Amino acid sequence: MANSTKCLTSGAVFHIHIAEDNVSAKVDLPFKLDVTEKEAEILETLIHNQLELVLRSYFEIASR
Repeated sequence: MANSTKCLTSGAVFHIHIAEDNVSAKVDLPFKLDVTEKEAEILETLIHNQLELVLRSYFEIASR
């Protein structure tokens, strides 16, 4: 079970869908995200890495 934590993204609305073979996440921000192309690439990599950390234990279970 996940631990409840203090909100760090006040005003963000998270839309998370979990299905048998798919996990999706969308976040509506309370502001316009003003980033350069390079910053967007870095943000994409950071999000990818965090999702991998969250999902990796399910891959370990599936490979048994």
